[in-house]
Amino acid sequence: MTEYLFHQTDNQTKDSIVVKPCDYYEPGLGYGFFTEKSAKSSHSLSLPEINTGFVPAAEFQQEIQIKQDDKGCFVESQTLPAQIPLSFKGDVSTQGNFLLTITLYSEEEEEEVLLFVGRRQLVYRGSLKSKEEWSGSVPVSVCDFIPRGETDRFLHQEVEVTVISRSVHIKRLKVESWLGKTIYLAGDSTVTDQSAEYPYTPNLSYGGWGQMLPAFLDGVYGVSNHSHSGLTTESFRAEGHYNILMEQIKSGDICLFQFGHNDQKLDHLKAFGGYRVNLIQYIKEVREKGAIAILVTPLARNSWSEDGSVYHDLLKEYAEEVISLGRTMSVPVVDLHGKSMELIKEYGLEGSKQWFYPLDYTHTNDYGAWKMAGFVWKELVDLGVIDSDGSEVPLWETPKENAWLSYEKGEHL
Repeated sequence: MTEYLFHQTDNQTKDSIVVKPCDYYEPGLGYGFFTEKSAKSSHSLSLPEINTGFVPAAEFQQEIQIKQDDKGCFVESQTLPAQIPLSFKGDVSTQGNFLLTITLYSEEEEEEVLLFVGRRQLVYRGSLKSKEEWSGSVPVSVCDFIPRGETDRFLHQEVEVTVISRSVHIKRLKVESWLGKTIYLAGDSTVTDQSAEYPYTPNLSYGGWGQMLPAFLDGVYGVSNHSHSGLTTESFRAEGHYNILMEQIKSGDICLFQFGHNDQKLDHLKAFGGYRVNLIQYIKEVREKGAIAILVTPLARNSWSEDGSVYHDLLKEYAEEVISLGRTMSVPVVDLHGKSMELIKEYGLEGSKQWFYPLDYTHTNDYGAWKMAGFVWKELVDLGVIDSDGSEVPLWETPKENAWLSYEKGEHL
């Protein structure tokens, strides 16, 4: 067990490390705040997918300034149009699952606080009162990863924590081994842990539903997301991502598969052809490990006729094949395609743009990713795959003006 203390204190134990605001993560140090300096210190640290998942926008021409007082370390974002991440990274002795116990402190009332772990996986979204101290424990999965644009697997043996707020302090972080179950994710860009630019605005950030799912799990499961942009049921195996997953997965774990967006571009991966064959093989192999295979129908696109009067279901065959395969092999199916298409049809072309990245009808922004993760979580509960306390899916409201309009008006600049 390792405990990091971010506040000025004389009460330090042998397992505690006092972190100063000037400590930034670099090779060999073993811990520190992840800033622009960190990203420039080595090639591996420049890859957001094996670090915090946050990168500075081109127009952000300054360095993150971290401050410290007797309540912890913090970044002030009050004077900025959007928020700056406070990110910390610490080495661990091995790979596997770890439990992170995080203590935050709010000097002022904070309407929205976002807590991410790993490569931008959201684990907490809430509000804090003035002078309130909050503590929570969340699991995180640590294993090798093949970043986008790379062909080799990179050693990943660190934990990352990021706080997004106006000025919330991080006070303590305790890291210890954890033996709980893991949910593994295999899929494409609509599932993956997408990176985001800062200053951070959720409607102008690409988001995969897989990176929002941890916030719905109440710390019961760790989430190991091996989804990537552009992947098919074929390339997920061929490029080595599946090997990493299979090295880690164990009896009682859960593995969700969602493909189709890229399979449909290749003749040999038609829904009733290579797509089906590949999914069958994945199901068999995951079951041989004693894990639970779950199929997810592909997220629907916001695809309409030019005048927005007729919806075009571009993934119908793939969704139907997944449902059919689920019946044939007695595999639980999360019908995300059906749920997302129902939502899109209800709100129409223009209304649905609030959940998608600007000028994009396939990829969700963070609000849309949250919405889709809620659908997945609710279906997993209804299927009896995971337990729930009976609570409803919490809302994360989009701005009054949707992302599309904000983008056209230049409000992202």
